[in-house]
Amino acid sequence: MMGFSFLVIPLSLVLGLVLMMAPLPEWALIYRPDWVALILIYWSMAMPNRVGLWSAFITGLFVDVTQGTLLGQHSLALVIIVFINLNFHLRIRVMSLGRQALYVLVLLLINQFTVVWIEGVLEREPPVLAFFAAPFIGMALWPWIFIALRDIRRKAQLR
Repeated sequence: MMGFSFLVIPLSLVLGLVLMMAPLPEWALIYRPDWVALILIYWSMAMPNRVGLWSAFITGLFVDVTQGTLLGQHSLALVIIVFINLNFHLRIRVMSLGRQALYVLVLLLINQFTVVWIEGVLEREPPVLAFFAAPFIGMALWPWIFIALRDIRRKAQLR
């Protein structure tokens, strides 16, 4: 796996994009966690020297294109949460997974508020209140996402 280790991070982000595009029933769309944000949070925490603001910006552009939203909308939100994460990653990495999950909840809420704020500036119909359920689902998924990506990082021998 050593020869392809440089592809691990981009492939995980592509997987996040695919999960964000996966078809769901109409009622379930507002509960879909922001897979790309969760994956970016992990990688910017685990490997801040390789995944930073540019990674967040470029990945956000891909999210905008795949979701059909205003170009730069998700980029701004992802850059904000990755910036915060880069400033606190050393403190957060040593916390228990439960405390990390609460921290991730805050980042995901900031991400959602940024997206909703941009929608409001564009004078689009604001999403229903349940739109904010997705960050709580992301928080619940965080321990499994963290463990899965950590194991992948170790097997790929990424440092």
